Amino acid sequence: MDMTVYAARDREIMKEKLQNGLLTLRRHWQRPKKGEEVAYKEIAAFSVGSMGIKSIGSIMSYIQMSATCLLTASVYGLSPRDLMWLFIITNVIGVIKTPFISMLVDNTNTAIGKFRPYIFWAGVPSIIAIVGLTWLIPVNGDMTLKIVLIGIFFNLLSIAQPLLNNAQMGISQVISSDSAERTKIMGFSEFLGNLGPSVIQFLLPTLGLMFFGNDAMKNIWTYRIFMPILAVISFFMGFVAMYYTQERVVLPKTHVNKIKFAAGMKILFKNKEFWLVTISKFFDGFKGVLTTLLPWVCTYQLGNSGILGVVQTVTSIGFTPGILLAPLLISRLGTRKSGLIFNFANCVAAAIMLFTFKQGFVFFAISLFLNNFAGGPQYIIQNTIMSDGFDAQQDEMGVRIEGFAQNFQLMVTTIGTIVSTIAFTAVYEHNGLVADANGETDYDILMDASVREPIISTLIIIVIASSFLAAIPYFFVTLDQKKMKRIRASLERKKVLADLSLTDAPEEVCDAAYAQYLADKEAEADKAAAKAQAEKEALRLKQREAAEKEAAFRRELDEIAATGAADGKSEREIKREIDERKRMRKEEKRAAVKAAFEKMRADQKALNRRRKRFCADWIAQAKAEGKKKWLHVLAREAFSRELAREADRTDDVRAENGGSA
Repeated sequence: MDMTVYAARDREIMKEKLQNGLLTLRRHWQRPKKGEEVAYKEIAAFSVGSMGIKSIGSIMSYIQMSATCLLTASVYGLSPRDLMWLFIITNVIGVIKTPFISMLVDNTNTAIGKFRPYIFWAGVPSIIAIVGLTWLIPVNGDMTLKIVLIGIFFNLLSIAQPLLNNAQMGISQVISSDSAERTKIMGFSEFLGNLGPSVIQFLLPTLGLMFFGNDAMKNIWTYRIFMPILAVISFFMGFVAMYYTQERVVLPKTHVNKIKFAAGMKILFKNKEFWLVTISKFFDGFKGVLTTLLPWVCTYQLGNSGILGVVQTVTSIGFTPGILLAPLLISRLGTRKSGLIFNFANCVAAAIMLFTFKQGFVFFAISLFLNNFAGGPQYIIQNTIMSDGFDAQQDEMGVRIEGFAQNFQLMVTTIGTIVSTIAFTAVYEHNGLVADANGETDYDILMDASVREPIISTLIIIVIASSFLAAIPYFFVTLDQKKMKRIRASLERKKVLADLSLTDAPEEVCDAAYAQYLADKEAEADKAAAKAQAEKEALRLKQREAAEKEAAFRRELDEIAATGAADGKSEREIKREIDERKRMRKEEKRAAVKAAFEKMRADQKALNRRRKRFCADWIAQAKAEGKKKWLHVLAREAFSRELAREADRTDDVRAENGGSA
């Protein structure tokens, strides 16, 4: 009996937590929490968009100018040296285009911001490049023709995909003006966003295995059929971020970015946080080689390239706990200590792999899992440090250069990847992985452990050294949460005064205006807190009513049992009557739930019809005012604001009526 009581109590506690969670989700789906700027709907949209954008990046990992890439090496037959030169040429082009891309992004001033438009502008060329690299390269054609075509399409992808990735990163840096809130959003979006690459890494090889057998990843049709389909799906997922997120920068309404290259460089050289992260990221090309070894190990050690999808999925799970842990560690330890911990963890994981991988594939997979665990949070940590650095620089100099910084950082890290590629190519050739007289390379010699294992050992040693060097810049990170609170308050004050045209007003006037702004803001926060408390009280009342109904039903069952016993009915007859009443109660509940869902569907259909009418009217008005670009996106944003205002008005009416609508 006691166990039954405990189980019932646990169910009630779990039910209450679930109800509270759903209430919180509903309350803050379109309106942010007290003290925050971003509602759950926008966080969800950004996370889905991140999943799509990161998925395109994951697809690109199957099309690399590297000897460990099965498509360009094993399928198209390019030698390590051919791949090295293609890689160098591509990245030299990347370095040359960086200043132009930097100025383009930071001088972008569209109605929806400077990052969101590039989800479309960079997404379309990415799809074209992926289709070209899978369908327009002759598998058995002339080697020179193959190299030229691969170079053209890979260069297109190498320009478009980083720009797409920078758009996602840029949105994450300006989705909130609060550093702590940005970090939490990055943590959630990284967790959900990385599910996309995990799905790609599982689906592409697994679908290939199902249709083309163990040599699927050495079969061109695996890439031709599935890669474009997955890329198009990912592209449209990215659109969700473009349509449903906002860019929030604490700048006056009249501010317009206009930065020349020389001025941008001068500003950038003064941003210490940018350079600390960039120096650390210089070594990413060296550190990342561990994950690129997995196709070799599956194909040439296990003899089954199709199993790559399963192994990649299992080892990539290691990213998840690290990503979930990152915001907590950053809030407790700060970005400096967190960065040191996870970079040194890379060293440890690589050292474990060095001493165990020869013992079998399982040891390699475990070490790779640990390496992914250490690598998962580093994007969040680096992005948080850079975002804080941009805020600090804006407070000091009145300018933001995220787009310029991201592209210049890409140029620096590209140099690092060029150096790492040259080093890796030297390792490959030193161990006999070279082209024959026809320019083709027989990668099947990697089936021989005496060829394969020295290459892997040398690469792991390089990873250990580069991980140690990548950790050193974190010793010099100085921005912490206390400093960021002061910086955010300073930026907020400057924005308020600029919007009120009080920048040059006397100090006492500025102080009074800002004090009034803070008082109004606090009043709004108190109002929101009161609304939340009223909703909680309403939920408690509803729970009490539900508990009373349940108790009344139990009493009704007891009365049925007592009446039946008094009438001389058998236990079987009494049980039959009780079961029938329970069945009727379930039907009543089921009918109530069905009615609620029907009402919800009807309300949603009505809301959709209203949204279409609102957006059509808004777009017509905007066109009449001479506006031309991004009208559908802006119309949706206007409709969301209208719903939020209506929710506020409804809450006000409910409060005035004592809790009833």
